[in-house]
Amino acid sequence: MKGKEWMELNFPFVLIGLIIIALVVVIRSFRLPETGRQITVGCVLIGSKDDKGWNESHYNGLLQACEEHHCILKVRESVAEDAAHLSVAVEEMEAEGADVIFLTSFGYGRYTERIAKQHPHIAFFSVSGNRRANNHTTYFSRLYQMRYLAGVIAGAESKTGVLGYVAAMPNSQINRNINAYAMGMRVANPQAKLLVCFTGSWEDELAERESVARLHYAGADVIAYQEGKPYAVDEAERRKLLSIGFDNVYEQYSEHFLTATIYDWPVVYKMVFGDYLSGRAHFSSGYWLGMEDDAVKLHTLSPLVSEKTVFLTSLAKQHAFAQGVFSGVIYDNTGVLRCEEGERIGDQELFSGMDWFVEGVEIYE
Repeated sequence: MKGKEWMELNFPFVLIGLIIIALVVVIRSFRLPETGRQITVGCVLIGSKDDKGWNESHYNGLLQACEEHHCILKVRESVAEDAAHLSVAVEEMEAEGADVIFLTSFGYGRYTERIAKQHPHIAFFSVSGNRRANNHTTYFSRLYQMRYLAGVIAGAESKTGVLGYVAAMPNSQINRNINAYAMGMRVANPQAKLLVCFTGSWEDELAERESVARLHYAGADVIAYQEGKPYAVDEAERRKLLSIGFDNVYEQYSEHFLTATIYDWPVVYKMVFGDYLSGRAHFSSGYWLGMEDDAVKLHTLSPLVSEKTVFLTSLAKQHAFAQGVFSGVIYDNTGVLRCEEGERIGDQELFSGMDWFVEGVEIYE
């Protein structure tokens, strides 16, 4: 058979082959695991790996994934969210043979793009960041879905109609959780308001406890928080206020502890790390896992939560599944229409562009 005839006959198969080769080249643009070689995994934490908070839950989730796949885990603790400290941590782990590095704090995302370019043979997974590359992508969980449900519970159980929220700082991650919580609150009580205190830090026990005191003085009878440790819940317990936990639950509180919004990091790391090891990591689209993936959940409800509230929460969950939390008519707290009937706010804005607050949120200075 002549070459031209052979090419015409087999062109579709040749084309498919070339596409497959191109995909393999893109996927393997960073150093993937070699058969039979033990993989070294890096983990960068903003705090201590045994802080009974954000850092410990990430560490335990990644450690579980590494043990399942017989990988080596290298950890750098208390790494500040600035370029200099992050670069040093990455360089140290590169010297120790790291194949892949997980950056577990929001502020690291500002520097990941540059660091990934400087270390092209290491795969980077960051919980934040606006851009992706052949060796860098983002991973996170849609905790706002659980914040929405917790807001329904808090709004229904509040006697004053004033809820308090202690948060580290305004950024997209925290803002969307505040907004989802406030939207859930108003499902239960359309007149309720959410007072938010920002501390400016992921961990400042004095500022967090003082924030709870100020919110209590302003009439808040339910306290939620988004900080590295549960100081806000501890203070709420001391004052016999109702509270909503965050990230994980490491100790049993009183019945005033209504529930907690929880990341299931073992689920997240099992999926993301498993994809990396198999060469199927989503470097072009990233990971944002939600309740449909069992990546987020509510802690066991307090006996104080009424059957009526449980039923209302189940209806809200159905809405979140079917329509999405940020759908339908949504106004911000300045009266600007942010989402119209029949619309849904897209993932790009939710993930990195939410710099506004919904109706019912007041920043308490």
